[in-house]
Order: sequence, then C-alpha cells, then structure tokens
Amino acid sequence: MGSELLEKATFKRLFLQMLSAQSFNLAGIMAGTMIATLSPYTATNPWILLLLPPLLTVRGNIGGILSGRLSTSLYVGLVKPTFRNNTRYFYATIASTLVMNFIFSVVIGVFSSLINVAQGSGLSLTDSLSLSILTMMTCATITTLLFTPSLAFSSYRRGLNPDTILYPFTSTINDILISAIYTLLVLAKLFWSGLFTALTLILAPIFAGATMFLTLRYRREEAFRETFREGFPTAILLTFLSQITGSFLSQLEDQISAYPQLLAVYPLLIDGTGDIGVVISSATAARLALGYIEPRMSSIKGKEGRKVVLSSLIAGFTLTLSATLAVSSVYTPTLLQVARTFLTVACAEFLTAAPIVVASFALTIIMFRRGINPDNVTIPMITSFVDLFLTMSLFIASQVLIF
Repeated sequence: MGSELLEKATFKRLFLQMLSAQSFNLAGIMAGTMIATLSPYTATNPWILLLLPPLLTVRGNIGGILSGRLSTSLYVGLVKPTFRNNTRYFYATIASTLVMNFIFSVVIGVFSSLINVAQGSGLSLTDSLSLSILTMMTCATITTLLFTPSLAFSSYRRGLNPDTILYPFTSTINDILISAIYTLLVLAKLFWSGLFTALTLILAPIFAGATMFLTLRYRREEAFRETFREGFPTAILLTFLSQITGSFLSQLEDQISAYPQLLAVYPLLIDGTGDIGVVISSATAARLALGYIEPRMSSIKGKEGRKVVLSSLIAGFTLTLSATLAVSSVYTPTLLQVARTFLTVACAEFLTAAPIVVASFALTIIMFRRGINPDNVTIPMITSFVDLFLTMSLFIASQVLIF
C-alpha cells in the first residue's frame, strides 16, 4: 500500500494535502494567545520566556521522531494501522518516546535553572524541574498515547500520506498543549503556590515511576534501543541550541511590548516553518526506503524531489504569512504597524526557509547513506535549527524594521 500511495502523490495532490494539514497550524494562534497572557509578568519573572522555547523545541523534536517513525514504518510494514495486536516495534517505539520525554524534561529543568541562576532571575532548581517535567510529560502522555498514533492510523487507512499530514497536525497540537499547560502552571506558581506544590508531589513521582517501568520492560527491544542510540545524542546537542533560542527570545522583550502580535504568532511561525522542513525530510525518507529516489543531492532536482519541496514551501508560506497578516490586523490599530509586522515576519521566514530546505534534504540523504534512520536524527535537528534560525531572524528583522 505504501508504494500505491507514493504513485498517487502528484504535485496537486501533495499540495492540497499539505495545505490542508498545515492549515491546522492556524490553531497555533491559540498557543500564542495563551502565552501572551503571561506578558505582564515577564518583566519581573524573565524565566518565563527563557523556559518556553526549550519546552516547545524539545517536545517538537521528540514528537517529530515519533511522527517520522510511524509514517515510515507504516509504509514498510513494521507497524500495523491499529492499536490492538500491533507489533512489538510499535509498542517499543511508543515506550521510547515517553522515556525520552521524561529524560529531556529533566535536562531542560537543570539547564534552565543554571541559566536562571547566572542571570539572577530567582527560579529555583526544584521549580524549574517541576515546570519542565509536568509540562512535558502531561503533553507527551496525551499526544503519544492517543493523538499521534490515532491520526497516523486513520490517515493511512484512508489512503492519505502520513508524511504530509501527521507532523503538521501533531506539532500544532503539541504547541497548543505545551502553551496551555505551561501557562496554567506558571500562573499556579505565581498565584497558587500550594496547588503548584501539590501537583508536583502527585504527578512527578507518577511520571518517574512510569519511565522506570517502560525502560525495564522494553530495554531489550531493538526499536527502543535504536531511538536512544541514534536520537538521544542528537537531542542532547539540540537541547543546548534550544536554550540559545530562549536567550534570543528573551531579548525581544521591547519589541514584544510594542508589538504583542509577534509573541501571538511566534508558535505559529516556528510550527509552520518547521513543518516545511519536516515534511520534506519525512517524505524523502519514505521515498528513499522504497527506492523512488537515489540517495544523492541531485535527486532534489528530479520529479519526486521537486514536487515534495515546492508543494511544502508554497503551502507553508501561504498559510503562515496569511495568518500573520490577519493577526496583525487584529492587534494593531494602524496600517503602518500591520505592514511592519508582516514584513518582519516575512523577512524572518524567507531567511530561514532556504537553508532549511537544503538542510532537510541533505541531512536525510546523509543519514540514509550511513545506515542511520533519518527519522531519529534529521527531524529533531531540523525542528531545533528552525526554532533557532527563525528566532534569530525575527530578532534581526525586528531590529531593522521595527526599531
């Protein structure tokens, strides 16, 4: 069935599926709106903006690994499109995803605490760990056990390409959940410290115990070990990059104060731009696995390579820039402010898109030629670099066009 799906994947069909899937990114405005409610407290609590990008980035990385592995595994038959009586590969993949979420929530908590201490922001290690673990693991439990597999199975059974649908949908759901959970936890910490402490004492041990159980049960499974062997070292490196992203976002405080719509569209921007790279990588990995393209860079000029790249780019730009224009019109009273916001976002998007397209295709080819599963390495690298490059580009463009 995987070969049949690729044979039917014309440019028009791919574009319409990507446009439909990425249109769900518009829901990412909800995530930005929720985060924007914390803006009155960021001046006295700078750790709020510093901790957000690592949570969004790393959760997106791990969700991207799961999305890529499920879509490719469905094509090649390693996973069946059903929850019941599925393969050991499927259950081990789910387990490894949950375990990685817990490990990196701890890593984020520790790194963020160290940066907060260096900056004198006053967030303790305990609070940093609590915010990170509770946010990441609550989101991961919902998406990993329910949403992502359900969407992968249903799209595959209906003859739709999971490569073009799965990650755009799940990345947006992740952003909304992360933003909602993080916002509620931050408000609880600021105004209801007793509730925040109670949630930590109840949920943190549950998540830790579940992580230990899954590790002991699936540690000998190849799918479980493959995730950590190939994905873990990359994720560690990219966690450092996400902390740099957080530092750049915290430097946008003046621009965000004057143009709050920048924060409102921020999750949508990183989500939509990341989708472009991830869809290209995931679709390329599936075509490499089935022999539809050769593992060399020149394949990007071929029919299969061109239609994947162009359909993803056009769909992503159309929706992201249209949404930015609409949001700017709501937030700002003058045409000049709308134009400045739109141009700032457009410049940041174009500065980021070109290198990401090339990197997505090239990294997938390189990993495939070295016998490494591209879904474990390429997708998290792409999402992390998109978050970093887009935030840096947004910072540069805002300095030129706004101030």
